Parts: sequence; structure tokens; C-alpha cells
Amino acid sequence: MNKLNVDVSVEVLNTVLQLRDDPDAPYSVPIMCQRGCLLRMKCVKDILGGQINKAWLPLRYKFLLHILIQCLSNRRSGYDMASNDLVGMMVALVLNKQFSISNIFANMKENLGRTGVSGNKFWMYLRFLQMIMNVQHPNLLKADNDVLKIDAMMEHSLKIFKGVAFKRYTESTPPRKMFGALANKEYVAPANDKWCHVDN
Repeated sequence: MNKLNVDVSVEVLNTVLQLRDDPDAPYSVPIMCQRGCLLRMKCVKDILGGQINKAWLPLRYKFLLHILIQCLSNRRSGYDMASNDLVGMMVALVLNKQFSISNIFANMKENLGRTGVSGNKFWMYLRFLQMIMNVQHPNLLKADNDVLKIDAMMEHSLKIFKGVAFKRYTESTPPRKMFGALANKEYVAPANDKWCHVDN
């Protein structure tokens, strides 16, 4: 079988995955905006470090961060810690801020460019790569028994949250309210990289 080239770039990811990214949107959220938003979320531990443990957040926000870690983290193992990039993505979603999710391409390149003793190269986002190959080479032969099994979140992760996290979760009195775009889909992001409006 002839070798075929597969092009992977920010533009390709944006098109194939239908991310609808604005090319002029920022790839990150300022760290002070992240920390202010984490305080609004009632994060209970150290927000000054390089990573955030999802367990430090109330259940609703914990679940959102859990999904981002599961789907977009560049970690090979462990699904509790989130980097500033992922926390920034969560903050952008909550505050309805412009954000370019295509920066996952940087994570793909990072893992393929690792060097040194602990620099094991490994593939990631296999489903994304398969979608790209299907578009660029639609007639590519596939073996019927060559199947990548992907467990749907409802079969595993959601059961964990329902069976463990929910039982341990104690709601505040009165119940803690959501804010930002999670409470109002018409929410307008605060100006100047703030984490709340002046009149909040």
C-alpha cells in the first residue's frame, strides 16, 4: 500500500471538527481572569499553582472541568489535574468569552516532539486524527476487525459522578447559583479580561 500524506494544522482541525473558531480569537485566558473566576466558582484550594484539581470545585463546575480533561487533555494518565490551558478554556465557556479551541493542535505537536529520558512520543486524540484521515482520504481501505473501542462517557464517567461524587456532595443553603453563560445563554462577557461585571 502506498504511503499517504495526512495534513494536520489548526485550519484542518477547525474545519474537520467543525469548531467554528474565529481565527482572531485568543488562544488563552489571562491568569488573573482565571483566578478571579475560580474564586467565583468557590474553588476551595490553592488557585496560585500551575494546575487545578477538579476535586477543588463544586460538583457542577467539577463536572464541566472533568469533561474538558477527558476530551482535550494531553495527559497520558490521570484525569484529576487540569493545566492553565484547560482551566482557561473552562473560564472562557463560563464567561462566554471569545476563545480558539484549536490550540489543542499545540498539545498534539508537543507530545510528538518530546525528547530526553522521559520524552516518550505517543499519539493522542486518535478519534480526531481518524476524522481528518477520513476527510483527506475518503477511499482509504479499512479492515473490518480494526476497530478502536471508545467508551461513551455515560457508560463509565457519568456513573462515577452519579454514584460517588453526588453522594459525597452537600449542597449549600440556599443552593449555590450558577453564573455567566451557564446561568444565562445570552450572557455577555465582562470587558477588559475581567471575571465579573462592574455592577455584579
